[in-house]
Amino acid sequence: MVTNTFLHHGWKTLTDKMANWYQDQLTNKNFLSPIGFLFLLDRAKKTSFLCQKANIPAFTTGNIEIPTRGFVTIPVESTASYEDLTIEFIVDEDLKNYMEIHNWMRALSTPGEYEDRYNWNQENITRGTNQDPRFSDATLQVLNNNNLANFDVVFKSIFPINLSSLPFDVTGSDSTYFTASATFRYTLYEVRNVNASTRR
Repeated sequence: MVTNTFLHHGWKTLTDKMANWYQDQLTNKNFLSPIGFLFLLDRAKKTSFLCQKANIPAFTTGNIEIPTRGFVTIPVESTASYEDLTIEFIVDEDLKNYMEIHNWMRALSTPGEYEDRYNWNQENITRGTNQDPRFSDATLQVLNNNNLANFDVVFKSIFPINLSSLPFDVTGSDSTYFTASATFRYTLYEVRNVNASTRR
């Protein structure tokens, strides 16, 4: 009798766990598509319009090994770090989107004269805000399977650190177009609900 009661209780517990396990699973059975996205870069709108590739960068947490009197060290968490953001975009015939990034980098680094940087800052300052014109915000908006906005990846205080070359080649075909890549640093990124100010 005790054995039967124990088996019944055990079976009921297992059944409850299986039910809870199923309830805790994904309710949306669709998979994330790599082609459903929009990239919005406030400081370089022409570049973002022809963006072909963008990524959610890797996120890592460092660790510190604390020595002990024994042979084994104790790992503890340390500073978090974000990988650089890289995008690829089609270059327009007049180089307008390519020069958006090029001139931005030039103003940030070593302009021919200080007046160059001053003029660029004045041209790009956002009226009515305290945002530093050297930096920009960017949003990678990810779409669902119905091509509707699903969530936003918001990058704060972004700025370019690398712009790829444009190698001309007479052996290429007429249907080949230039794509360029740009790499950015930023303070952090947050995954948010669409048009929301708080992270998920």
